[in-house]
Amino acid sequence: MLVPMRRQHLYPLLLFICLIPVPNMVYGQGSFSKVGTSGAHFLSISPDARYAGMANTAVSMIHSTAMAVFYNPAALIHVDRPSASFGSVNWFADIGYTSAALSSPIGRWSVGLHYRSLDTGPIEITTVDEQGGTENFYAWKDMALGVSAARFLADRFSFGASLYFISESISEFGLSANAVGVDLGTLYVTGFRSLRIGMSVKNFGPEMIIKDEEGKIAEFEDYADGEILPEKEAYRPFHMPLQFQVGISYDFLESSDSHNLTVALDGVHPNDSFERLCVGVEYNYRDMIFIRGGFYSTHDTALNMVGVGARLVGFGVDYASSNYRLLGLVHQFTISFTGAK
Repeated sequence: MLVPMRRQHLYPLLLFICLIPVPNMVYGQGSFSKVGTSGAHFLSISPDARYAGMANTAVSMIHSTAMAVFYNPAALIHVDRPSASFGSVNWFADIGYTSAALSSPIGRWSVGLHYRSLDTGPIEITTVDEQGGTENFYAWKDMALGVSAARFLADRFSFGASLYFISESISEFGLSANAVGVDLGTLYVTGFRSLRIGMSVKNFGPEMIIKDEEGKIAEFEDYADGEILPEKEAYRPFHMPLQFQVGISYDFLESSDSHNLTVALDGVHPNDSFERLCVGVEYNYRDMIFIRGGFYSTHDTALNMVGVGARLVGFGVDYASSNYRLLGLVHQFTISFTGAK
């Protein structure tokens, strides 16, 4: 679905110019890595096995399922039929991560609902005196629930936004941190062959802080030389994993009726690590069988990713395996359903 407008090139240019300064205004430039300085890091986990297998080079891709909401909400407008997707990730140390997304076109808009959750499972509590364990357990749980909307602002140019509620909690200790996050995205199908340009700002929002059951800023016992200090320390606020991403993608075999080879190149600027370049490749045969691969130019743990997928009459399944070096392999699956137009 396209909405023709005479000034079709003016809107993309203006919006791109407006969005480009956002990352620098929020967290500036730096020559060092700030790993570990953000919270709610489950928001950075890739929910869709398709793009996990392509090193998350998804910001300029034409999405076919509701999973678009997690990468670039502007791409949701290209999902031109009702869609439902469900993902499962076997994260490190048996940590479970699940996601779900629903979307549907409504008039000139496409709208979506989405959910993400992370659960560590039971973790045994240790102390300075009982480092082998206390036989007491806790579990860390994260959750994000939100809505998305996208539409064409000009011919071949779309804009989208997501708004979501975020919660992190340890119920056994009565601790939690809540916030509201925003994603913004643009997608421009240039009209030059299959070239596409996309951009997104993800996880934009206020600082989070851990509070107790009474809504007060929580405190914890600190140690020095193996002894508990007499005064407790208050938890400090922390940022969400804000990320700016811009990318291009191109179909190299678009004239073939049976084969297609898509190459995507994304640049990522996070607020808690070094910038990195992501390269992803997807080969597909008759839009039924897919083989994928990807790698990061600089990443503290990730090495390379591979994936496969299959589509048949409104149903799709995708698998990805990501190599995180010393942390091991991460396996994930996604299943998707699409309805009739």
